[in-house]
Amino acid sequence: MKKLLTISLSFIVLFTWIEAQQLPRFSQYYFNEFLINPAVAGYDGRTIVNVTARKQWVGFSDNTPQTAMVSVQTRFLKHSTDIYRTHRGRTTLRGKSKGRVGLGAIVYNDQNGAIHRTGGQLTYTYHMFIYNTQLSFGLTGTIFQYRISKEDAQLKNPEIDPLNGVIGKSTLVPDAGFGVNYMTPKAHIGLSVSQLFQSNLKIGNNAEYRATDDLRLRRHYYLLADYRIQFVSFPKWEIEPSTILNLNERLQFQGDITLKAYYKRKYWLGVSARTNSEFIILAGIRYKNYYFGYSFDYGFNGISRYTHGSHEISISAKFGDTARRYRWLDRY
Repeated sequence: MKKLLTISLSFIVLFTWIEAQQLPRFSQYYFNEFLINPAVAGYDGRTIVNVTARKQWVGFSDNTPQTAMVSVQTRFLKHSTDIYRTHRGRTTLRGKSKGRVGLGAIVYNDQNGAIHRTGGQLTYTYHMFIYNTQLSFGLTGTIFQYRISKEDAQLKNPEIDPLNGVIGKSTLVPDAGFGVNYMTPKAHIGLSVSQLFQSNLKIGNNAEYRATDDLRLRRHYYLLADYRIQFVSFPKWEIEPSTILNLNERLQFQGDITLKAYYKRKYWLGVSARTNSEFIILAGIRYKNYYFGYSFDYGFNGISRYTHGSHEISISAKFGDTARRYRWLDRY
């Protein structure tokens, strides 16, 4: 029975990925929004290194969705002038960064049933201060290897299945993304688009990829927002409601509503509700410049009921000169 469920899951996840959710989802989206919105790169002037690992539907099968990501983001802080030496040995003063440019990079490995994606992305971000707010624009280029695993894809009738010819083969897929982010001292809202060009997944030679000719990336639209509430009577405590909404080109929708409580900006605890009837518990702690977060998802419908839930771990290290960083943008 378990083997039958595993085979069924391979089919479900394979065609679900192709037709619907093509990108990994995160429960701790607030922990590192750069994974979703490129405009966040360098938002607070510090250099941030983040590691995220997620395992979905633990205990159901070895082929359940799992993702591992490493991201780095930084910002060229503001300098007025610097001394440069010319090729003739003379020295001159030149203007340096105005503190508006951010850069970021992500490498990842994502497995969703028989679908394997390994790749990376590079991001350029431009930040502008408008009074006491910050408006940011980010553009990212991506490339990844797309592969249908021969070990994990179990076709019912491989002799006649049109996908049989591309099982075990791979292809490189380029694409891009764009994001906008607007921040104030207490709130922010961001909008991003992933898989902008909707690249085609051409696997194998011309004859073979005809079976996958309609397989292409679909645009995903994300809207993120949060608002931090402080209490005069309890200055050590803060409450933050937030949300993330995801819509793809096929008008398939998913959303989270989250409520977190912070204590001294060193500890946080929260809960989320997802539109697919999943319930999420969030917790985290900060120690000096290091941040540790954990989330547990459990669903009451579908496969989730037969699993031990989904688990996600995030670890961040933040470096930078605190005298120069934009302190009001510290989201923790």
